[in-house]
Amino acid sequence: LQNVGINAANIGFSTLTMESDKYICIREKVGETAQVVIIDMNDTANPIRRPISADSAIMNPTSKVIALKAGKTLQIFNIEMKSKMKAHTMTEEVIFWRWISVNIIGLVTDAACYHWAMEGDSQPQKVFDRHSNLAGCQIINYRTDAKQQWLLLIGISAQQNRVVGAMQLYSVERKVSQPIEGHAAAFANFTVEGNPNPSTLFMFAVGGPQGGKLHVIEVGSPPAGNQPFTKKAVDVFFPAEAQNDFPVAMQTSQKHGVVFLITKYGYIHLYDVETGTCIYMNRISGDTIFVTAAHEATGGIIGVNRKGQVLSVSVEDENIVTYITTTLQNPDLALKMSSRCNLPGAEDLFVRKFN
Repeated sequence: LQNVGINAANIGFSTLTMESDKYICIREKVGETAQVVIIDMNDTANPIRRPISADSAIMNPTSKVIALKAGKTLQIFNIEMKSKMKAHTMTEEVIFWRWISVNIIGLVTDAACYHWAMEGDSQPQKVFDRHSNLAGCQIINYRTDAKQQWLLLIGISAQQNRVVGAMQLYSVERKVSQPIEGHAAAFANFTVEGNPNPSTLFMFAVGGPQGGKLHVIEVGSPPAGNQPFTKKAVDVFFPAEAQNDFPVAMQTSQKHGVVFLITKYGYIHLYDVETGTCIYMNRISGDTIFVTAAHEATGGIIGVNRKGQVLSVSVEDENIVTYITTTLQNPDLALKMSSRCNLPGAEDLFVRKFN
């Protein structure tokens, strides 16, 4: 990012946002002028700078629409049309917000969560009250499943020299909240082998003095005709030199049926969703990666670290099956991955199974 003129001081959680792999948005002060810098990931050499003063700026995940917050006033602008689409003044301070879909912004206050639709003249609608388990937490993420029936708020707080993660999982249908200890989480629509319909899976990871765990569970009732998903809980390994490490981000790949997990110390872990098997682990960054998004083109993950490096990690279609067979020596998983994603490398495995 520094190579395209971004000041290192503005590369951080409070000044840089990345709602999708399409845009990175940075708030900067140039002299006395406050600016918002928008980097279009398809044209990174030409950042767009606009003289805008705001406490927070988030780009729409797919279009040149930006949401701006100043105090309790929220505004949505269409950058290309140079027009204000809508505005609203909240009664409470919004402490965290993000686009949860192409047309809805999730707003988090100290007391509750709201959804604000981009279209029409609707005001933010309250969806649920915050659970007491998040009191005193810094809110770091708000996510939903594809149908927006399951809503998840994630916060962290410092306790006894470690960072503790707290989550609130809310069911829209049941109007019930569940408090969970965890640092990072994601949802996935995943079709288990033999099931006619996709299951809605919720995965969350936690790191603590006893080590780390990744949990994968089905939320809600299984769709008609489906066998329920068998829940998984697997260890998340932290090396000896990283005993205080903990998960900070998670993205799922619809394309490969895998989970990407990134830790505070810059390690990436790759897990198979269905079995919970750890496929790969490596350190990709010496600096903390503080924001991530799904990388649509590859079914991977993209992130930005404190140094301003924009990093992406994805599965190599032509090598993953062979890697699982030879390095992990797990022919069952190789076969599953190959047939699920239609990938090469398992031809002789199919023949062996057939024989």
